[in-house]
Amino acid sequence: MFSKIIGLLSLLGALALVPPAHAQKAKADDAGTLTISYAWHDGEREQMVWLNPALIAEFSTLPEGESAVKRAYPAALAEPGSRGIARIWRVDGGSVEQVLQAARAANPAGRVSPVFGDAAADGARKRALPGGIIVAFKPDWTESRINAWAAAQGLSIASKLEIGPNVYVLKTDAGLAALTAANRIRQSGQVVSAQPNWWVEVTTR
Repeated sequence: MFSKIIGLLSLLGALALVPPAHAQKAKADDAGTLTISYAWHDGEREQMVWLNPALIAEFSTLPEGESAVKRAYPAALAEPGSRGIARIWRVDGGSVEQVLQAARAANPAGRVSPVFGDAAADGARKRALPGGIIVAFKPDWTESRINAWAAAQGLSIASKLEIGPNVYVLKTDAGLAALTAANRIRQSGQVVSAQPNWWVEVTTR
């Protein structure tokens, strides 16, 4: 049963941070190659994603419909074809970290995230972190035990997924907070699996 759960969850992805010694300065070189990478696990297989230092994903707008990213960095340009639940902004010439901080200050209830690529190239398929982590608990854990465990971790349950006996989405902030929480819980060994709730770009062939 665990193998079936892992197989289903692998479609959603599971990220774990590369140790700091393996991280490089976030930048794209002149050829558009991304240079900072993170490991994630597809079941038991380790794969890689690369941080794009020029892009930000925005999953909600200000109450008046204005973009918090655009307010934080007026020179931001929407990526061609950017639509759906995530709007991708290019902030060439700006600091993604600073723009993320300013966008969160402009819209504390909003959701913004760094953008990652599935390959070390600026044009690779994109993914981002809208918030939440997907956790598979041991099948003998009761709902009350899961709620108590989540509370002890400073988390709460958003929803239950019907893809296994004990698979839940837990609430986290958007962005790297979700990745960090998933990584911490996965490494604890207390759960079957834990991974961020990814948004992944849909590409057409």
